[in-house]
Amino acid sequence: MLRALNDVRQQGYIYIWANLAFVALSLPLLTMPAAYAALCRVAHQTQTEPRSPEPLELFWETFKSLLWTALPWGMAMAGAAFMIVSNMFAYADVQGVPIQALRMTWLLGVMFWTAILLFTWPIYYEMAEPTVWGAARNAAVLVLRNPLFTLIVVAAALILAVVSTLAMIPWLLLSCGAVAAIGSAAVIDRLDAYRAERGTDAVHSCCRGTGRRQRGDPLAGAEPQGQHQPGDAPTRDRASRRTPL
Repeated sequence: MLRALNDVRQQGYIYIWANLAFVALSLPLLTMPAAYAALCRVAHQTQTEPRSPEPLELFWETFKSLLWTALPWGMAMAGAAFMIVSNMFAYADVQGVPIQALRMTWLLGVMFWTAILLFTWPIYYEMAEPTVWGAARNAAVLVLRNPLFTLIVVAAALILAVVSTLAMIPWLLLSCGAVAAIGSAAVIDRLDAYRAERGTDAVHSCCRGTGRRQRGDPLAGAEPQGQHQPGDAPTRDRASRRTPL
């Protein structure tokens, strides 16, 4: 959390421009998932590659490359959100122990949904052979293995969302980028902790995804240096800073 806020403070102009681009490209709702994926890409690369390329160029290239890839994920997230919220409102006036238990389940569903929203794309950019559903699965594993950590991260993001909603203007300028920064910092923190504690194998056991490679060759499948492609995770991260998922 502090790492994310510090990054936003130090490189605020990057987050502001990326936030404005996200808001503009989210006006057609069908493009919102790709816009959010691009915003997370900028946040992730800003934290892992401080001397990254022009952020708006990175945002645009990622948006174009993930436009159709991100859409099914966005529709699934929207459907889950609609189901949770509609159930909460439908039984708002109903009393009883079973209903109270259901309300607790729906509140946990809100927390879980928010965590998947925060963690999916940062994990996607950490995978050597990324797939959206593999990243979403890895995000769920991260949540289940780190419940207290997830609770703190989600609470921070929700508090930021409430404050921004009350003021409104922050949503246009910075809040979306700050939320993406929180998610990226959280994923980086957990993956670094696993690697420090258990080495490369921890990444495979904690966050196995469809993009994994054989255990004996942790860098297989990573592209050579200098052949960075739009929408892929930063090359230097894979080859020198992180072990790919």
